[in-house]
Amino acid sequence: MKKRFSLILSLLLLCLTCLAQISTKQQPRSFKLNSVKFSQNNTIVLSSPDVRELLFEEEQKNDLFKQRSCAVVIPMEENFFNRAEKISLSDADLYLLKIKCEGALALNFYSNDFYLPQGGEFYIWNTSKTKCLGAFTSDNNSSDGMFATDYVYDDEMILEYYQPKSVTENAKINISSFGYFYRDVFNFEQEKALIEDFDDNVSSVQNLPYKDYRESGSCNVNVNCSEGDNFRDVQRSVVRMLIYTNAALYWCSGTLVNNTNNDRKPYIFSAAHCIEKVDRNSYYSQIVFYFNYETSGCTNPTKEPSYSTLTGCTRLSYDSKYGEGGTDYLLLELKNNVPQSYNPYWAGWSSKDELFRGCVSIHHPSGDVKKISTVDGAIQDMGYDENYWDYDTHRMTKWKKTANGYGITEGGSSGSGLFNAEGLLIGSLSGGESSCYASDNNKVDWYGRMDVTFPKIKQWLDPQNTGYTDFAGREYTVGLEQCNKGSFEMDIYPIPATDNINIALKNMNNNGIITILDGLGRSVYSKEIFAGTNTYCIDIENFVKGVYYVRIYSKGDSIIKKIIVR
Repeated sequence: MKKRFSLILSLLLLCLTCLAQISTKQQPRSFKLNSVKFSQNNTIVLSSPDVRELLFEEEQKNDLFKQRSCAVVIPMEENFFNRAEKISLSDADLYLLKIKCEGALALNFYSNDFYLPQGGEFYIWNTSKTKCLGAFTSDNNSSDGMFATDYVYDDEMILEYYQPKSVTENAKINISSFGYFYRDVFNFEQEKALIEDFDDNVSSVQNLPYKDYRESGSCNVNVNCSEGDNFRDVQRSVVRMLIYTNAALYWCSGTLVNNTNNDRKPYIFSAAHCIEKVDRNSYYSQIVFYFNYETSGCTNPTKEPSYSTLTGCTRLSYDSKYGEGGTDYLLLELKNNVPQSYNPYWAGWSSKDELFRGCVSIHHPSGDVKKISTVDGAIQDMGYDENYWDYDTHRMTKWKKTANGYGITEGGSSGSGLFNAEGLLIGSLSGGESSCYASDNNKVDWYGRMDVTFPKIKQWLDPQNTGYTDFAGREYTVGLEQCNKGSFEMDIYPIPATDNINIALKNMNNNGIITILDGLGRSVYSKEIFAGTNTYCIDIENFVKGVYYVRIYSKGDSIIKKIIVR
């Protein structure tokens, strides 16, 4: 077993993954040293919380809201430089500090006084070197001095700071707290090693007897299964949220939402009860948002998915009366713009009072990879309990079994978007009774109504008071240059066009979505296109003259080409 584990670890060191918010994604500087030793002088040992008590408290909750605790906050006030070991190199100074908290599945870091001079680099990594965060630089400085990170696996983490001797300005790194994760994070690589020693008959991570303790129920459907084929754009708008409070960390879900200026404002739409315990404005600066945390295909992952994060937001508007007839909405604005490299999508919305059919919800149950749930028939105009919500503020969904499972929602799904068949946002999840174990009749949830919420957030989503009741989503950028990165080929003629455009396709081996966008990135045409299609004709006679962009998205590949309508 030890030989096999060493081999796995060696391979991991060669393919180290660095994930972080707006970081350089460099390897920590200390990795180039021959050896790094830690002693009592440069190690802080934290007292472990009683996880059994935390889980007992969670089980005693008697509400239907679906946020989910995943970690406890361990407070600490310590100057990093007072405890770190300083290593003088020929051209720089290196500071190292180990944090240990026995029994943690993962740890993350928070600071309430963080400042790096230009040239300084801050890293966080676990002792097995299977996951590192950084380098964080002066680009991560915030006017309020707040800073937070993603988690690293295991119950030990290393804080590292590197500063060239040519930099004379002092850095500030105050350690204010750590997050001690006791569930919902899954160290795939470590579990692979444990599998080999557990039982010769255990062939995959899915078969571990304790895996359900850390992930969503097995009935859930991964978003990249066929159920999500018509929602490939909008799935990129869904984010996982790690919400910081004084005592604990919580999972919720949210949606990057568009506005009528089409200016890529980083608005996140979610649920107010997700921030119920956020009792300080400064805590919003330490909420972590996860983009693209999802499987690459339909099956559950056997290794850590790649993803990107951003940290910090401000609260724009929310419904503080969600338990007294409110819609339980929350609108946030990220402190940083979403980089194009994240491949983001700003979801469109509908403020119509309508019982839509063909709806889905996309979310992160139990903080797991992105899942999709499909509504059985139309959303319903039904009330529940006046202490929670009623038909004046919420609509009910009943989930149905589909080809790959029985999509429901769980803790961590709170705040996730409900989308109509056109992929427009029509509500956010408050909660409900659905679970993998509930009866079919009880697989129901309630979503705050966008048509009721919209007047309260119109100043942000429709700042020019255009009066739109439906507004399309948008890509990061469209049409500034030709984009052809697909495994298939597309030609369009005639250009310019007047009545019709003809699309010739080669090697279209998978179903896809064909969309035409106007010059502002708004969708004016969208249809499914099937594998094997060679030609496709679209009537554009009623299109307003101007520049448009034709996009085909299929199985992760896309092609965008510009057309002119005269």
